[in-house]
Amino acid sequence: MRLYKKYMRLISAIVFALIVIFVTNAYAQVAVIVNKSNSVSDISYNELKQILEARKQYWDNGEKITLIFKPITSAETRTLIDTVYKMKYEEFDKYWFSMVYSNKITEFPKIVISTSTMNILVSEIPGAIAFLRINEVSKRGNIKVLRIDDKMPDEDGYPLK
Repeated sequence: MRLYKKYMRLISAIVFALIVIFVTNAYAQVAVIVNKSNSVSDISYNELKQILEARKQYWDNGEKITLIFKPITSAETRTLIDTVYKMKYEEFDKYWFSMVYSNKITEFPKIVISTSTMNILVSEIPGAIAFLRINEVSKRGNIKVLRIDDKMPDEDGYPLK
C-alpha cells in the first residue's frame, strides 16, 4: 500500500509537469526576428501573412526573403500554422511541396532545431526572417524583433500569441 502511494504521487507529479509544459508550449509568444540590416522594423499582419505564404518573396529593397522555421512539433511553428496558415499540421509539409512543385518557390524554408543556430542564421543572412519565443531571441548578434501592426510580442493585441 505504501509503495502504491509513492507510485501514485510520482505519476501525479509527472502528469502535472507534463501539463505545465504543454500549456506553456501551447501558448508561445512568437517573436518575428530579422537581420538588423533589414530596413523593416514594423510589419503589417497582412504583409507577414504574404511572406509566410510565399506570396511575397523579396523585401522592398530587393533582398530575397529566407524563411526559417523551427520543426513542425515546436510551439512557435504550430502557433504560425494555427493563426496564419489555418491548416492542419499534417498539411504544412504538403503546402511547401506543392509550392516547389508548382514553381512558385525555388527552395523550401529552412527548418532549424537549435535556437542558437536560428539566431546565428538570422544574424548572417540579410534577408532572413525567423520565428522564436521572445525569451529565446539573442541579445547579441545582428538581430532585431519586428513589430507587427505596431505591437511587440509582450504587448496586448499582438497577433502571434
